[in-house]
Amino acid sequence: MALVSTLLLSLWASTASYGQGHNIRVKVHGMTDSTLILGYYHGTGRYVVDSARQDAHGQVVFKADTILPSGMYLVLIPGIQVYDIMLDEHQKVNIEIDTADVVGSAKVSGSSVTSDFADYQRFMVKMQKEAKAIAPLDSLAKKENPDKPQETASYKKARQIGERLDSLVIAHQQQVLAKHKGDVLGQFVQMLIPIKIPEYTPPASVTNVDSAKWVHNYYYNRLHYLDNLSLSSPAMIRTPLEVQRVDNFLDKMLPQLPDTLCRYVDTVLSRASGNAETFRFFLSHLLDKYQLSEIIGMDALVVHIGENYYLKGRAPWTSEETLGKIRDRVKALKPNLIGNKAPNFTAEQLDGRPFELAKLKAKATVLIFWEPSCSHCKVAVPKLDSVAKIYEPLGLRVVAFMTQGDGPAWQKFVEEHKLERWINVWDPYRKTGFHDLYDIYSTPVIYILDEDQKIVVKRIGVESVGMVLDDLLKPTDKPTKGKK
Repeated sequence: MALVSTLLLSLWASTASYGQGHNIRVKVHGMTDSTLILGYYHGTGRYVVDSARQDAHGQVVFKADTILPSGMYLVLIPGIQVYDIMLDEHQKVNIEIDTADVVGSAKVSGSSVTSDFADYQRFMVKMQKEAKAIAPLDSLAKKENPDKPQETASYKKARQIGERLDSLVIAHQQQVLAKHKGDVLGQFVQMLIPIKIPEYTPPASVTNVDSAKWVHNYYYNRLHYLDNLSLSSPAMIRTPLEVQRVDNFLDKMLPQLPDTLCRYVDTVLSRASGNAETFRFFLSHLLDKYQLSEIIGMDALVVHIGENYYLKGRAPWTSEETLGKIRDRVKALKPNLIGNKAPNFTAEQLDGRPFELAKLKAKATVLIFWEPSCSHCKVAVPKLDSVAKIYEPLGLRVVAFMTQGDGPAWQKFVEEHKLERWINVWDPYRKTGFHDLYDIYSTPVIYILDEDQKIVVKRIGVESVGMVLDDLLKPTDKPTKGKK
């Protein structure tokens, strides 16, 4: 977090320039003897620029010799709410608001971007208020005709309201875009406009027309979702929406498969590469995103970003110390990515005989790294044994690799828990390099391998092992003879 904070501060400093400066005057009716805070958005966070106290006339002035970077800012009114403002390079702005209705009462002058954004907020709040009439009508339609609510007058009236409001919003957005094409407000409004999907008529041979249309719309939207985002505009990363839209695209619209995500991560970074600041921001954001992901398999994204960007010199701002850490992490993750063949090792069994993983023949293999003194292992290993007994008749083998400890304690644990049928191995002299091959820095760690010893899943809890083994080992229903 300290590294991220330092990065944000350096980005802020690099984009603020000296010149005419900023002078933002805010008068809040209904508030006395208070302090306001001027803040800014950056990615998914909100940060403080300045704070100032009301003068004798009830006015608060945020003033300095620097031009603030273009983007969305916020005025925090104690005990009431946040009021958003939009700034371009014209930053001598007067704002007058009333605590009874902050958005509706706002009077803004001094900059067309700032005043037109205030008008846009006021307009959208009005549309939202009118849209509240739709939900009660839909509820009434369901009561009037539970089987076919769409045939009721209430339902039709609700649709009419919705269509009217949609047309008003579209018209207003087009007016803003016409006036502010290319500037910070125009880019922001453009980002809010959904992709227009062209009408699609499936071929006559298609029997399930609705499904075909859904598939067409999904893939068209997926292909064009990023079109309305100005990913190379530094101003847009200083809004609360752009990063949220990118994350929603990657997390919700795409299957969480590493190969697919790698392609679209490259797309995001390519579109952000038109500006050094936005490229730097999104590269750092995406690396952090997938390093911290709790979804299995996302370490492939860390390897992809690390290898193709940081370790190829495309992040020249990165310190040698940080590059070294990324290089080490890529090296630790790359051998054991899901889909790779499990790294081979030869270790010593309880009776002293050697065991080579590559020579093991099994329909599925559970590989667990553990140690007798580990409190979590003492719970996980017996639970795993209970699961293993169910699947061993179907071709499962368990390889239990003791990572550290002495022989007698190891043998005692195996005997007490009746684990002799497992393949129990250890590497007392650390010749196998298992720590690096399997990225073992804590225990227990579970890998599941398929018949070809490819890694199916890794680092899962014992409670999830059975579900994976069901897919690998449980026989599926065979089709009836003669039927496809």
